[in-house]
Amino acid sequence: MIGYYLKTFKQNTLRLKIFALAFLAVVTFHPIQSFSQANISGFPLSTEATKALVDSLANQINKYYVLKDQAVKMSAYIRKRYKEGHYNNIKDPHTLAGALTSDILFINRDEHFYVEYNPRMANELLGNIDDVPKMVAERLKQDQDKNFGFKKVEILNGNIGYLEISTFSRLNKYSKATADAALKLLSNTKALIIDLRYGTGGSVDMVNHIISHFFKEKTHIADIYIRNENVTVPYWTTPDSSYGALRDIPIYILISYKTFSAAEVLSYELQSLKRATIIGEYSRGGAHAVSYRPLSSGFITDMPFGNFTSPVTKKNWERVGVTPDIKVNSDRAQELAEIRIFEDAFEKTKDSTEIKKLKWQLDIIQSMHHPLQLDTTTLIKFSGFYGPFTITFANGSLYYQKTGKAKFALVPMTSYSMRPKGSDAFIIEFYKNIYGKINRITTIYDDGRIENAERTD
Repeated sequence: MIGYYLKTFKQNTLRLKIFALAFLAVVTFHPIQSFSQANISGFPLSTEATKALVDSLANQINKYYVLKDQAVKMSAYIRKRYKEGHYNNIKDPHTLAGALTSDILFINRDEHFYVEYNPRMANELLGNIDDVPKMVAERLKQDQDKNFGFKKVEILNGNIGYLEISTFSRLNKYSKATADAALKLLSNTKALIIDLRYGTGGSVDMVNHIISHFFKEKTHIADIYIRNENVTVPYWTTPDSSYGALRDIPIYILISYKTFSAAEVLSYELQSLKRATIIGEYSRGGAHAVSYRPLSSGFITDMPFGNFTSPVTKKNWERVGVTPDIKVNSDRAQELAEIRIFEDAFEKTKDSTEIKKLKWQLDIIQSMHHPLQLDTTTLIKFSGFYGPFTITFANGSLYYQKTGKAKFALVPMTSYSMRPKGSDAFIIEFYKNIYGKINRITTIYDDGRIENAERTD
């Protein structure tokens, strides 16, 4: 979700929640007309109350829903269903919300649209808020507890940046600082993987802020058409030269069938602008801007009111989803992205030392994605003394230690090569003699140094 926005009007103080893809910073909101008191005494609703609910929903659809022709059909259908008695005597408010949602989606499958029974939010949307500063503080705390959607920032083997985003928090000085800190950490990497496989909705302002780090010049990334205002709002990046490296490095975005809304904005736009390669599955397909609006009797609706269009493709991904450049099960998407990064690096370098180093790093990455399990009997055969190196076996693992240095647990890469757990500074290769006994080791360091040692025990 995009989050919660406050705006003071002469008549009311309104709380607005805007979902993915909205431009938000420039859209004009008008005071919402008065509805009946949000709290209700019980279910089922009276005939009059049910009719008022259906009418309020139908009116909101007709006025605001992004597709006018579909709005007419959707509103007519729920009115028809009401007249046929389908909503009478439903005893649970959440069931009634589900029935209304189901009927709307029967006419037009919009993944963003739904009706919800939520008296608290309905009251807030109507301006019935006792303590606005407290509410704002609570919303900020909720966003902070989720680190504003930045779930994981990491430097992978081979100096590959990795950024996992779960949601796109509304843009303010706190979320902006968090985004900038994450991207600053990744600014020295040679390639960037953005993981949106579980990414959902949020603020298009945050999306725009993130994308701005990846372009050297001001770039037109999106247009949002608002049906009830009959205006189109353009979105442009705001480049920041202090993140220079991010403007040039290759970007790979991981998506899945769960990727939705604002996460699709980031994916689709970077793909359209030839700035990123998309790897994974077709995304869910939600390209509408939405906002919560109050209905009667404690109900609200998440109303799609804007239509996204790429200035490059003149299209969007509504219903069809973002099409990956490399189609693969999302569980394998990260591995393929890392392999692709190294393949590209192999093509660009002619230096034999660099090629060896890249091959080594690729081997480490592949061993992480496909860990090799060696049985205890096999592992014990590696243990012994090799000059200044001691290989020991304990608690099901091998350990490597050079005299006077720290001890590292070893992780098998192949049957005869291992890497130290928690470090990519060196790898160890084991060799056997003609009788099949391990008789020497070679330690290969990331700076090209090699140390050979014969077995001495």
